[in-house]
Amino acid sequence: MTIKIEKVATTHPDLLELIAELNDFFNEEWGTEIAKGYQNHHNLNEMACAVVAYEDQVAIGCGCWKRLDGQIPEIKRMYVKPTSRGNGAAGKIMQALERDMLEKGYQQAVLETGKEMVGAIGFYESQGYQIIPNYGEFIGDELCICMKKESL
Repeated sequence: MTIKIEKVATTHPDLLELIAELNDFFNEEWGTEIAKGYQNHHNLNEMACAVVAYEDQVAIGCGCWKRLDGQIPEIKRMYVKPTSRGNGAAGKIMQALERDMLEKGYQQAVLETGKEMVGAIGFYESQGYQIIPNYGEFIGDELCICMKKESL
């Protein structure tokens, strides 16, 4: 089975379906009210790039990035279906996003994730991201941590 990564529009049906699954996960994990509080950070209209991972022509994962204050790219909406985890899809999604950032002249990237998301944190660390003080709207937010990769 081969994993293929495609850049897609933020209105692409496969991306929207994966984002809906991700939102359902957050609603179940933290409750609808808490999850709703983070939705303004994930507006697809603000994304500079979106990708979908396909395995045997089936959408299995996605990721996006947006310009944070126009200065640094921020990884958003990283998701791989639970049944497809551990097959390298997340790494390929991250590589595609970072390659796009480099092509647009960026050298660093940041992201935010849930403090309880141990698997996600471990993945990001394996990709070279390090925990940093929370930035922007996440300052003082006890539910999340922020991470940065100094050199893409």
